[in-house]
Amino acid sequence: MRNKLRPYLTAFRVRALLETQYRGAALGGLVTQLFFGLVYAYLYAALYAGSDPAGLRATVTYVWLQQMFFRALFVSDGELQQQILSGSLAYTLCRPVDQHLYWISRNLAAQVVGMLMRALPMLALQLIVPAEVRMALPASPLALVQFVVSLLLGVFCVSQIHAIGLALTMKTLDNRGLSAMLSLLLMTFSGNVIPLTLFPDSLQTLMRFQPFAQALDAPIRAYLYAPPMGEWLVSVAVQVVWIAVLMALGRWMWARQLRNVTVQGG
Repeated sequence: MRNKLRPYLTAFRVRALLETQYRGAALGGLVTQLFFGLVYAYLYAALYAGSDPAGLRATVTYVWLQQMFFRALFVSDGELQQQILSGSLAYTLCRPVDQHLYWISRNLAAQVVGMLMRALPMLALQLIVPAEVRMALPASPLALVQFVVSLLLGVFCVSQIHAIGLALTMKTLDNRGLSAMLSLLLMTFSGNVIPLTLFPDSLQTLMRFQPFAQALDAPIRAYLYAPPMGEWLVSVAVQVVWIAVLMALGRWMWARQLRNVTVQGG
């Protein structure tokens, strides 16, 4: 079993080490997320204007967690696109590995390392952020555990969405339009633009159970509200079901594209 997983663990480790080399990009991302976190926090502080301190604290915490783990939503690995256009994809296809799992392993490494390189410094900076826009502690130790488990499942769910995007890239040979559309969907329906908890009550069920919400909204709800174990297990089951559905769709699309792949370039 270990030997079978070794190529994917190696791909994960190599991509993770590569991600740590982009310190300038990580610093730029940290400053950007910190800036937007403060802007959104003060915006909601002005919106609530002292009318609902508990609601403000929950919303501000939601915003900070979204900014801290923003990198979990995106994968900036353009190597497959370059291989498709240059023709070097032919060498990758010669590797005796499951191509779908290989690229997912790389995506996961980029997400996890990029996320930690921004989240940990931002968490430390909460010590100097003004008290009125500072994030709250987890609702309970159990809520923190639930948050971490849901976050890991959410990251894996997003990796499946990006794997589907990669399969479409092999078909279209250009990922710019697809990336723009995918970024818009992820940012809007994960709660990054407006926290999903602020949507009308009539839309809450739809918002909670669509696939993009599994990335960050589901973990943040666990962090804020410490749901009963039964309710949290339902949330985890939704994440697992979406992972299974997206992974099955992704594997089918990859198998189809790899059977009909046309090598471009020289």
